[in-house]
Amino acid sequence: MLSAVSHPNPNQGVTLLEVIIAAVITGILAAIGTPSLMGMLQGDQVKQGIDQIQLALQDAQKQAIRNSKQCTIVIDKDADPPTVDIKDPTAATNKGCLGSVERELPKNIVVKSNLSSNEIAFSFKGNTINRGTIVVEPSQGTGEKRCLVISDGLGIMRTGIYTGDTSGSLDGDANCKKITDI
Repeated sequence: MLSAVSHPNPNQGVTLLEVIIAAVITGILAAIGTPSLMGMLQGDQVKQGIDQIQLALQDAQKQAIRNSKQCTIVIDKDADPPTVDIKDPTAATNKGCLGSVERELPKNIVVKSNLSSNEIAFSFKGNTINRGTIVVEPSQGTGEKRCLVISDGLGIMRTGIYTGDTSGSLDGDANCKKITDI
């Protein structure tokens, strides 16, 4: 005689309780990871912005030396997003040292500086009289601020992390710490 013994079926689905527990765990992990991910993305945009500004300045300096004429960078901090434009003020068409290359910076950043104007000019020798600090920071929230310091005379540039307050006027290059100093 056959007995009616029931064996558990391995192809049974999951219970509603198991689905709810999995959803709660996924939600908790997403809540923990999202701020960290957003901060990392903001930091990447700030780094990309300062790198683009530095590359534009270096390009203008090289073109000034190569073409034996003044080359100027214009930083439009008020544009949305901010832009960097290489211009040759002596050219009639103002097409620039590199054909008026306008570089659009990342959207979620703010550019601040203590330069006397929004232009940085390099002479045919590659030097400049525009001494100052440019700071790039996230437009929303708090995050790491990057800085670029331009020395007068030789036009030497260095980048770092800005540790000062940017709500008022910038304190200069004293707050621009080299990454190895931190």
